[in-house]
Amino acid sequence: MSSPLQTILMFTSHVAKQNLTSEIVCPECGERHRLIKWGFFRRYLFDGDATIQIQRIRCLNTQCPRVTFCALPHPFLPVLRVPLCFLLTLLSMHQKGRPVAELARKSGKSWPVIRRCLSIASRLQSFLQNEAETILGIVSPCLQPGSSWTAFTHALSWVFFPKRF
Repeated sequence: MSSPLQTILMFTSHVAKQNLTSEIVCPECGERHRLIKWGFFRRYLFDGDATIQIQRIRCLNTQCPRVTFCALPHPFLPVLRVPLCFLLTLLSMHQKGRPVAELARKSGKSWPVIRRCLSIASRLQSFLQNEAETILGIVSPCLQPGSSWTAFTHALSWVFFPKRF
């Protein structure tokens, strides 16, 4: 019997496979028509060693400062290798008194990975409470992934990884 944490990882891997095709819009200028495919890269799914291809796109708008981008499907986050709902569930369980060792065992991840996830999750929680609702007008991108997911990942990238973007 799998634990709730492993179930989240399996479910989000399944969701990611289904969400590979979505409307592609340049996150910088909003261009929808002058975009071309510009290679791809592989991302690991959340529950094992399987990978999927993520399309890289080039914006041909000469006024746009962004050259290439990728539209990560829900529930992928930039740079992070775990889904948002997993991070928030881990944090919730840890705040209710579950030790790191138990969380590691139930998720199938190592202690250092769980500690890193908890650190990121606490920063993400404050970002969601303070900025995401104000900037994007959404309460939870996990519950409302539709059109707001790309905007959410873009805002998250600027806040958490400013040197990369």
